[in-house]
Amino acid sequence: MKAITLALALSLLLGGSAVQAQNTQARQSAPARKELREYYQQNVLPVVRQQRQKLEAQLTTSDKAQLTLYRAQLKETRQKAKALRQSFRPAGTPAGTRPELTDAQKQQLQQLRTETKAILQNVSQLAQKYEGDIAKLAQEVQPQKEKWQADTKAILARTATPEQQAKAGKGKHQRHAGGMRRYFQPTSFLLLNPNAPTQTPTPTERGSVGVYPNPSVSTNQLEYEVKKAGPVTVELLDGRGNTLRTVAQEPKVEKGSHTLSVNVADLPVGTYYFKITTRSGAETKRFVKE
Repeated sequence: MKAITLALALSLLLGGSAVQAQNTQARQSAPARKELREYYQQNVLPVVRQQRQKLEAQLTTSDKAQLTLYRAQLKETRQKAKALRQSFRPAGTPAGTRPELTDAQKQQLQQLRTETKAILQNVSQLAQKYEGDIAKLAQEVQPQKEKWQADTKAILARTATPEQQAKAGKGKHQRHAGGMRRYFQPTSFLLLNPNAPTQTPTPTERGSVGVYPNPSVSTNQLEYEVKKAGPVTVELLDGRGNTLRTVAQEPKVEKGSHTLSVNVADLPVGTYYFKITTRSGAETKRFVKE
């Protein structure tokens, strides 16, 4: 639990996404990570930041100054760790491979982990003063938290591999879906800087599919990218990932960007997905019908 709290605290402090933090509990498929990251950035983080801003007004001047110091210390240890790992990697090492570390190198990294743990313990002591306030702020958004959990479960169920689906029967996905409650864990919540600039996903993070407007009322413009000319199928899915209808099915679509207008006026209010299948694979995009 301490390791999970540490990972989440650092992720929040440094602007990381919820998905990166939750991956300390379970590794999901690439489509799940991508979709969860986007979902949390659009739906969860804005609300958490808003609640954290309310707490900011209750912090004493000295506590704010101490918290600023702790954030700077944590950022410094992270940068040191990153620089160390880069220095340990021999030239020409393939991406994605981990070099074998010497005992001295392992000791250097362990020292940084120890420093980080000590800083977080200091933050934890400071957070104890505000536990009651944080609990109230978390309770204020309980309905949203329940919706986040339901949406997360739906995303995981729809993007899970057969092996992950089997594990879901044992409750693994349910535990993963409920992991977002740790956003309001006192140490992590206190570390979150509500005044930090909001990170905008890069084009790579956003993916090649876009839905506008979102939320929508009657019509959606679906933008997608075809990397290899060939057949394209576009399906409309409900919040659980069940296919409602096939929006488009073309035997051959040329390579490039394409736009499709979709009438969604008949849909009840709720969460839906477009699933675009091309020769390169399948990609989904979430949207909300108001």
